[in-house]
Amino acid sequence: MTHIHVIDGDAAMRLTVRRVLEPAGFAVTEAASEEYVAPISPELVIAAVTAARLAAIRRRHPGTRILTINDAGIAPTEGRLLAGELDKPFTPSQLLGAVRRCLALPRATTGRRGR
Repeated sequence: MTHIHVIDGDAAMRLTVRRVLEPAGFAVTEAASEEYVAPISPELVIAAVTAARLAAIRRRHPGTRILTINDAGIAPTEGRLLAGELDKPFTPSQLLGAVRRCLALPRATTGRRGR
């Protein structure tokens, strides 16, 4: 089962995302901030850019795809780290489409080689 970790300071937004993704067959964990480490390594992190810094997420989840959920008109500053972006408000089908597009991408590389 594909694991998705949702980071958003808004509990209602986390619940909304969970209610869309779980019936579609995804395992979902959630956190209010990037400081929480998911119990398993997620294939995708969905994060509100206002609730989590992208660099901190990348440090905690190297190689993981990141989909940002943005308030309308707010663009992330670290686009090179993203697999995708989704502006609020969005529909369930827009969320699922963005998630599937991100998961179709290869995992990100960190620029470091394993030793």
